[in-house]
Amino acid sequence: MAHADVVGGVPSEQAVTEGRWIVFEDESGTALAGVVRRTWGQRGVTPVIKLNGARGGRENMVAFVAYRPGFEPRLLVWDKSSEGYTKERFPLLLTMLHARLGRPVTLVWDNYSSHTSADVREWAAGQKSWLRIVRLPPYAPELNPVELLWKIVKDLLANRAFRSIRELAEVVDAALGKIKNEPHLLHGFLAGTRLALLE
Repeated sequence: MAHADVVGGVPSEQAVTEGRWIVFEDESGTALAGVVRRTWGQRGVTPVIKLNGARGGRENMVAFVAYRPGFEPRLLVWDKSSEGYTKERFPLLLTMLHARLGRPVTLVWDNYSSHTSADVREWAAGQKSWLRIVRLPPYAPELNPVELLWKIVKDLLANRAFRSIRELAEVVDAALGKIKNEPHLLHGFLAGTRLALLE
């Protein structure tokens, strides 16, 4: 990645000494039908998940996992029903992120079309006093700690069918809230990428 804040795929010493938060971002979603995982069952009896017949219901999530040497990592998540997060939403999301963290941000994200859109690039160009953007290489989810977050969230939602979007949203919020209060998990997500912040 050719960027002043990144050397060999990890945030540079300059980015850290500036007191920046290094923030990884990703989006995901889950449907009313839930996620099906292999599970235990009585021999000879296939486990059955009863669905309510509703289709199309979906909860969309965007997560930011923030790291800064000497500080506990932080997880910031927004979720909503219906449509996903589009280029029109990211300026507001990033402004809220900055307000929550209170420090300059180096944002690391993938090449999703809403991230690379002209609208987002033009907006970001006006935020250089606090925002720097690093793009992950194409097809490299293993470099993003947020991918490991989604794995845990979807494991917590597995093998369940939800009666309504509201019920799904409540369970998603509870799962994310549990992870927010487990900083060792957030450290583990970064360790799982084999990236490391420079001290």
